[in-house]
Amino acid sequence: RENVLKNLDDKAFDKPICEALLNQKFFNGIGNYLRAEILYRLKIPPFEKARTVLEALKEQEEARRKKNPSLTLSKKLKLKRENPDLLELCHTVPMEVITAEKKLFEPGDSNNYTAFKNWLRCYLVPGMSSLRDRNGRTIWFQGEPGPMAPK
Repeated sequence: RENVLKNLDDKAFDKPICEALLNQKFFNGIGNYLRAEILYRLKIPPFEKARTVLEALKEQEEARRKKNPSLTLSKKLKLKRENPDLLELCHTVPMEVITAEKKLFEPGDSNNYTAFKNWLRCYLVPGMSSLRDRNGRTIWFQGEPGPMAPK
């Protein structure tokens, strides 16, 4: 979280958020299906400028600190669980997969792919839109793609 928010002037954040999320320097472990699921849950258009999305998080965090400077750590954690932001979901969504890994990916279990497919809310889901980013990777989403969408 700190690494991302203190480096918002990096050129990596001039790109669409869907491309920035694949930058392992800032979003270690986020891959194609995870970025789609994270952005979908927050209703963030995939081709919104990354810096715009992330600067809004920084501003929200600063406003929250000013409003409630006396929040205890447990209250802060509870707020984050109830209202996760992009950076929080970059942690919790992969953790869902890790915790469910035995159920979702058990070798030899014929239902493992079905369980994983049922977990997905956006990626490869019928009815979702998709576009290729500038790296040729398909991003799945719902709604408008955002201002930086490829023509």
